[in-house]
Amino acid sequence: MNNQADDLRTAFEAAGQGHVFRWWDELGERSKRRLTRQLENVNLGRMAEMSNAMAELKQPKQRTLSPAPAFELSNEKFPYNLADGARAMAPQGEKELRDGRVGVLLVAGGQGTRLGFDGPKGCYKILPLTGMTLFEVFARKLQRIGREYGKTPPLYVMVGNHNEAETRNFWQDHDYFGLNPDDVKFFAQGEMPALDADGRFVMAGKDALFTGPDGHGGVVQALNDKGMLKDMRERGVRVISYIQVDNLQVPVADPAFIGLHLSEGAEVSLKVVRKEDPAERVGIFCHDEGVPCIVEYTEFSDEQANERDGNGRLRYWQGSIAVHLFSTDFLMRLVERGMDLPLHAAHKKVPHIDPDGNEVSPTEPNAWKFERFVFDVIPMASNVVCLEVPREEQFLPLKNADGPFGPDGARQSYQQYWGSAVEAALGKRPSAIEVDPLVAENARELIERLKESTAAKQWDLSKPLHITAKSF
Repeated sequence: MNNQADDLRTAFEAAGQGHVFRWWDELGERSKRRLTRQLENVNLGRMAEMSNAMAELKQPKQRTLSPAPAFELSNEKFPYNLADGARAMAPQGEKELRDGRVGVLLVAGGQGTRLGFDGPKGCYKILPLTGMTLFEVFARKLQRIGREYGKTPPLYVMVGNHNEAETRNFWQDHDYFGLNPDDVKFFAQGEMPALDADGRFVMAGKDALFTGPDGHGGVVQALNDKGMLKDMRERGVRVISYIQVDNLQVPVADPAFIGLHLSEGAEVSLKVVRKEDPAERVGIFCHDEGVPCIVEYTEFSDEQANERDGNGRLRYWQGSIAVHLFSTDFLMRLVERGMDLPLHAAHKKVPHIDPDGNEVSPTEPNAWKFERFVFDVIPMASNVVCLEVPREEQFLPLKNADGPFGPDGARQSYQQYWGSAVEAALGKRPSAIEVDPLVAENARELIERLKESTAAKQWDLSKPLHITAKSF
């Protein structure tokens, strides 16, 4: 054993984790180097933090919750209107886009496993007529922003170590979907080891720890470690639009949202949809002892979850859809202070090898995995703004193989929304519909274009309708 490995063994044994060297003497040189590289990246100083996360999951802290203010929709009927205050600030957001001060952060570390798809989720073909992939949808939304405001925001794509190469290759093979390759940056999030019931690191093999992605909250540290915040600073980006790859309908850079964020002097802003069902499994934006935060639905008592206001609507209604704006200066300040987001534990089924080196695929949860949540930056911000958006317009997540959040359910909801826009403008709903993301961001914009178009009045709506820029 060399000096480097000796030092690592001493440190891991002192931390009660000496078992990671159990098979050292039977490993080949290549396997030894692999294990050594991995162990070098393990921060043993986080063991106490991991233990605290496990303890908090078993006995959650008491919270003193109250509703938080939000800019609510001014019109809840299709095609909907955002809050008057947000719409009034759209010109400020448009100027920010014209000045090139907005960057888009796309979180795309997930695989399509739950969809029954072998590959990065962004490579999944989702649109109903062309089969356009999620990645291309977002790329074309960015192109539309560029055409409208004269500058295309740079795109920062957070991937996982497990899908980084495949994601990069996919974009390269498709010529970056028309975007400038210099303006598309890929970076991998961090990894965290798992602990077994005895608090020991889980081994994936004789030469490897089991590790998993550190959650979407790992994006803050990864942006800094991989030089993305530095790149943003050099480009003059001061507002970061954070979106997730599985939300088909989300705008990539919403001028009204950006303008509201800037006009209110916010360091963090978030979008929410109105929760109507007390049992819906979404985090809720609210106050905890007066501090803005997002609280998981599991932390609400039945009484709180069902509490109503004077109009009979849920008192805690602000369902988070994981869409945020961050001030670049705010994130820089967090990393410069060395402020990590808190760890959260989850009891999961983790494949591993047993002490005899046998592979085990558990049928019940057997280990603790750890991750960080990006919304934990909210309590750290000096000012937070919350904007309500229409659910069917901006929240269409692709999560499962079936059901409303499966591919068929998502396509059905997508066509219902855009079909309603065509019906509102032309008096009839097409049998099937797809709208190129280059054409319109939402139903309001599409309705306006259709009403002004002579060509649209001649369309045969008894057939599937694919609306592109050439359609007009």
